[in-house]
Amino acid sequence: MKKYAGYLISVTVCLALAVFFRFALMGYGFLGLCLAALAALILCFMGLKILSKKHEKAALSLKKVLIYLIIIGLLAASVTEAVVISECVAAGAGESGERYAIVLGAGVNGAVPSRALRARLEAALAFARENPDAALILSGGQGPGEDISEAQCMVNWLTQHGVTPERLILEDKSTSTEENLSFSREKLRELGAENEPVAIITAGYHIARARLMAGDLGYQTVTARAAFTGYPILELNYFLREIPAIWVYLLTR
Repeated sequence: MKKYAGYLISVTVCLALAVFFRFALMGYGFLGLCLAALAALILCFMGLKILSKKHEKAALSLKKVLIYLIIIGLLAASVTEAVVISECVAAGAGESGERYAIVLGAGVNGAVPSRALRARLEAALAFARENPDAALILSGGQGPGEDISEAQCMVNWLTQHGVTPERLILEDKSTSTEENLSFSREKLRELGAENEPVAIITAGYHIARARLMAGDLGYQTVTARAAFTGYPILELNYFLREIPAIWVYLLTR
């Protein structure tokens, strides 16, 4: 087994890190999944090496197929990630003139905003200060483990930080990004503003998919403001997770 020691050590390290990210840290689950997939891939190459001893041609053919699939997957992932990053980088800041912004919800711990929601709220607060005439549609329902809706949590936080309640519009029924945008559009329609430019305030990694959904739902002009948690590895987890999320949306919309 010495000749396979390198494979086995690599698999062990990947699996140990996968367990660590999946179970020891909150919010890093996709990194754990990626590391587990890498361990499985290494095992496949080890299996092909073992197979080549008795079936060299079959092992070589399977190895070529596997390498081609990896290359195709990496190319698709790279193009998707490039779009995600470019949308994030292009997100504006400062006074921009929109009369309405939609703040997409994230988790609430009891009645306290999660790290992800806190980042979006800080971006929303900056937008509110830079655009003093704009109203904010706070979008997010109440999920498991949440004592109040995400929208109400956002209201509480923003009013505590100086935003007047008159500028805040609650949308507290949605349970997904698509519902966030769909139900918020209903709020805009009630205000007679469904065709006005709108800013979407959400996590940086989330902007590309949110803008894609907004276009499908009939929004005319959509800009964005990016929120960041300030934790680089956590952001990496979210940016990688967005690759399959975008493909699932594209294939099922």
